[in-house]
Amino acid sequence: MNKLYIIGIGFRPFDKRASEIIYNSNLILTTSNRLYELFKEHEEFKEVKDRIKVITNVDETIEFIKSEIRNLKPEIQTVALIASGDPMFHGIGRRAVKEFGKDMVEILPDLSCVQIAFSRIKEPWDDAFLISFHRSGILEKNKYEIDDIPLLLTRHNKIAILTNERNNPTEIAKTLLKSQIPNPKSQIIIYVCERLGYDDEKIIEGAPDVILKMEFLSPNVVILQNRAGEPPPSPPFGKGGQGGFSSETHTSLWLTKEDENPSPFPSPLRGEGWGEG
Repeated sequence: MNKLYIIGIGFRPFDKRASEIIYNSNLILTTSNRLYELFKEHEEFKEVKDRIKVITNVDETIEFIKSEIRNLKPEIQTVALIASGDPMFHGIGRRAVKEFGKDMVEILPDLSCVQIAFSRIKEPWDDAFLISFHRSGILEKNKYEIDDIPLLLTRHNKIAILTNERNNPTEIAKTLLKSQIPNPKSQIIIYVCERLGYDDEKIIEGAPDVILKMEFLSPNVVILQNRAGEPPPSPPFGKGGQGGFSSETHTSLWLTKEDENPSPFPSPLRGEGWGEG
């Protein structure tokens, strides 16, 4: 196999290069039935549908590429893997590079769900802190749990959370209400960005006690804001030669359940960027 192309799928049509790769690939993989259904809405699908294989597990996808393609079927020259949003943002991209090496893998990303979520609530995200409860299958031990959120929210006024079935918006609200954060009902705002990019997309905003009483569809992204500790606005651009920034350097820390240490993170068709494959 000459190349493994990992192509992010989302709100927008594929760009020219991604489209050409899909048309010319001998085999096209998707890692979930949801992505397969999303792929159907792209114009490339009809021509390549007979070359598509759905494998609904990341580990099985990697093993399939390794054993069935890389080792046993050298006649297959090009494989396209359709992934969610930005494959390097808590997606399969990291795992693929680890398994096959940078020379064999090429990434063509779309937008991530976190980018879309912050645009929906019209808030910047370069000062946010991210917790991901998505599993990447790379490290066995998870460092951060839902009970860590209240403490993190006292240190970071804005937190984005990639949820899962267990660590869902209702459980997050419950955790905040039973914590020792002063006045969580009035000081904390929860945004639940539900099914971004789908026809039934919803953005729900409320205090923890309101969110606690609601049910939500998956996938969703939760954004928390602690209004008690919001910093004053930055000075106008160019003031004091800082271009609107204070003299202190602020680094946005993006934290996953798999990471041993936080790391700096530089900064649709439908159902885009959910970071699950």
